[in-house]
Amino acid sequence: MDPMAADRTDVKAVRPGEVLPEITTRVKRHPEYWFNDGSIVVVAQETGYRIHKSILARHSEVFCDLFSVPQTSADDHLDGCPVVRISDPSVDFSNLLKAFYDTARDCSLYQRDQRLPFALVAGLYELAHKYQIDNLMQQMLVRLQSIFTDNLETWDALDHIRIDDRYTTIRSASLEVASSTDAIRAVNLVRRSGVMSMLPVAFYLAAFHHADVLLRGIPRPDGTIDTLSHEDLALCLDARVLFAHWTYTKLAWITTGRVVSGCKSPTACTLSLTALSMKIKDGFSKPQAAHFALNPFVNVVDDLTRRYNICKTCGRAMRAKTVEERRVMWHDLPSELGVDIVGWGMSEW
Repeated sequence: MDPMAADRTDVKAVRPGEVLPEITTRVKRHPEYWFNDGSIVVVAQETGYRIHKSILARHSEVFCDLFSVPQTSADDHLDGCPVVRISDPSVDFSNLLKAFYDTARDCSLYQRDQRLPFALVAGLYELAHKYQIDNLMQQMLVRLQSIFTDNLETWDALDHIRIDDRYTTIRSASLEVASSTDAIRAVNLVRRSGVMSMLPVAFYLAAFHHADVLLRGIPRPDGTIDTLSHEDLALCLDARVLFAHWTYTKLAWITTGRVVSGCKSPTACTLSLTALSMKIKDGFSKPQAAHFALNPFVNVVDDLTRRYNICKTCGRAMRAKTVEERRVMWHDLPSELGVDIVGWGMSEW
């Protein structure tokens, strides 16, 4: 069953004879998408759009089917146009109309070298899925998969920008995701889309949050609160523990106090590696270590070998162990999170 099919029942015309005084008293006319020659008024939240049936029907089978139902009552009209109420956020519907009407003036929605914020892309993807606008949905999916990837090389090539000691902003050429605001919505979007290969990275970003935030949810600017299902809440809470454990145990193993064959100064390196292991135990045994679990670690290891005067031979061995250990971690990520993803790590994104 289509996971978003139920949402399509939220699109409805005002019933003949139904009195809705807020249509005239509360609806705000959108400053751009209120056309004098429009043939229908769509109301999202408290924003009204006087637009063209033919434009909506051309792009969406859902709207095409809706408009095939005759509207005869004068009570369900505004400015002489039939009224359709939808349950979608007005900001998302405004962006959808931009994709329909304004690509000649602004084609950024379809240019993959134009970076867009997650909220815009997620909103367009959700509406494109809901209203069966396949081309737009595919365009937004490509952007989403540029960050919510199952490919380790793609993940490592992204820009990971630390905002503070907890949150990260991640950027690809076409998308920007902020773990502080977008993580829970990302998990829900993946679940509703059915593209499960995006789920592990979404869980990783959600694991950055305190448990109380995961329980309460994250509010959007319009007041909508994104919350997790009970199942995903449990998975995210477990993921926080998993990622913290990974960071500590993997780094501790990589920097184990045993020198390697060919070390030119085994005594000095043994002392340095022991001191380094103690430092890691102090610094990465806390819950905050979850925020570093999928970091490349190579630069961290290189920096630590210099700071602790570890010889080049031992340093190269640590670096090689880091690369291999991360490949194992990435390969095992879905199973460790408790999700079954066929073909994980096989994409070419």
